[in-house]
Amino acid sequence: MSGIPSDLGYRPAPLAVAAGAALTPVGAAQVHPTYARLLCMLLRSMGADVEGSLASAGLSWGELSVREQMLEFGVVHRLVLAALAVSDRPALGLDLGQMAQISAHGALGYAMVASRDLRQALQTAARFASLRNGLLRFEWSEGPQGGGAAVLLVHECCDLGQARGFVLDMVLGTALRLMESVVGQRVQGLVIDLPLPEPLDPAWLARLRQCFDGPLRFDAPLLAFRLNDELLNLPCLTADARAFEAARQDCERELAQSRGGPGAWGQRVQQLLLSRAPGAPFPGVAQAAAHCHVSVRTLIRHLRQEGCTYQSVLDSVRQEQALRALRQGQRSVEWIAADLGFVDTSNFSRTVRRWFGLTPTALRARLRGERAAP
Repeated sequence: MSGIPSDLGYRPAPLAVAAGAALTPVGAAQVHPTYARLLCMLLRSMGADVEGSLASAGLSWGELSVREQMLEFGVVHRLVLAALAVSDRPALGLDLGQMAQISAHGALGYAMVASRDLRQALQTAARFASLRNGLLRFEWSEGPQGGGAAVLLVHECCDLGQARGFVLDMVLGTALRLMESVVGQRVQGLVIDLPLPEPLDPAWLARLRQCFDGPLRFDAPLLAFRLNDELLNLPCLTADARAFEAARQDCERELAQSRGGPGAWGQRVQQLLLSRAPGAPFPGVAQAAAHCHVSVRTLIRHLRQEGCTYQSVLDSVRQEQALRALRQGQRSVEWIAADLGFVDTSNFSRTVRRWFGLTPTALRARLRGERAAP
């Protein structure tokens, strides 16, 4: 597993240990395709057999490169095992976690780097990490009034099989990379609990020490990150309250959809927005409230109870229509921006990049399986 000999591998951990937590069937666990694409890029940079690894998982690059739906863990598991077989890296999962850019984590990544401080960033990660994978659950725990140490626990929600070491390595590498991105420097004052016995594989430990030189605690029941108040209060290098709120709302909308889509009130607003004529402005929240025969305040309250807002429902509709227009239509980016109610093309481009991590032109090329113009 990620270069660690089997007799020195990660300790077995209890699954779904939180009260009331349900164990996810392996067949139902899913992973965002971005991480599979990044793994392929890492293999390609090593000169490894990418197509052979993909074929072992029943995939092709042409399919994976434009995939939007989550991947079943069974598929990811086969890809990981194939990647480990052709890799000579002692810690392939760590390497993958360290190479992932903020955009790889979607709205969650943008919310983290726009957070007020590291505390808010990690609280956000704990709430929304399930949007990117169904293999793990993150639990945030902090002392009373924030006066004690806080811990971010990583629970395994299903049997990760032979890919377990790789998955936990990736989480470790990703967490360190994100924390460093948030505060703008390598974190000091962090303690990591590892479900690993000593001694560690020297090559694996050397790779870890390239990105973390703090204390390690061994034989822990779970992978965990322990932080003191000084570290938690470090300001985010790119703190932006408005950007954070926009990204947080995107995450809330995605979370509501992942739990079965918008509720009854969200669906009524969604249907109203979808019914607008092409080129016409979207109804505002006052029009939506009138359509639902309630006051604006009542509509806002009902939507909040369903875990969404008028803006998050509007963004969801805009996202779907932007994807459809970019994939199928021949309209210019300028026309699409105007049709979706953006004041100018540059604003539309920034929003699309925040949503999908790509410019409209690059996203159109990706959706159509084309090569974007340089």
